[in-house]
Amino acid sequence: MKHRIFCWVLFWSLIATGTLVFAHEKTGWIAPDEAKKMKNPVKATRASIQKGKEIYEKKCTLCHGVKGDGKGTASAGLDPKPTNFKEHRHIQVTDGEHFWRISKGRGPMPSFDKDLTVEERWHVINYINTFSRHP
Repeated sequence: MKHRIFCWVLFWSLIATGTLVFAHEKTGWIAPDEAKKMKNPVKATRASIQKGKEIYEKKCTLCHGVKGDGKGTASAGLDPKPTNFKEHRHIQVTDGEHFWRISKGRGPMPSFDKDLTVEERWHVINYINTFSRHP
C-alpha cells in the first residue's frame, strides 16, 4: 500500500513539475518591469558600437550569428532558438530588457553577469541595436 501511495505522489509531482516548466516556457522571456525601464547610460557612439561589436564577435556570434539573425554555427540544436536581432525592429524590446537578458541568461544562453562588465554589456546592446536599424 505504501508503495502505491509513493508511486501516485511521485507521478503527480512529475506531472505538476512538467506543467510548470511548460507554462514557464510558453510565457516567453519576460524581463521584470524595473529592467524594462532601465536606460542605457552609454551613448551609442562609434567607439561604443565598435567595442560592442568586438565583444559580440567573441561572445555572441557562435549562436546569434555574424549578421545578428540568430543563425550562428551553434544555433541549430538550441532550444529556445537564439534571438534574431534583425526581427527586433518589429518587436519593442528596450535596452533594459536586453541588459537583463544578457546579465541573467536562460536555457542555452549563458549569464554574462560575471563575464562582462556593466559597461561592456551596454556596448554590446549599442551594437545589437544596429541590427534592427538596418534592414
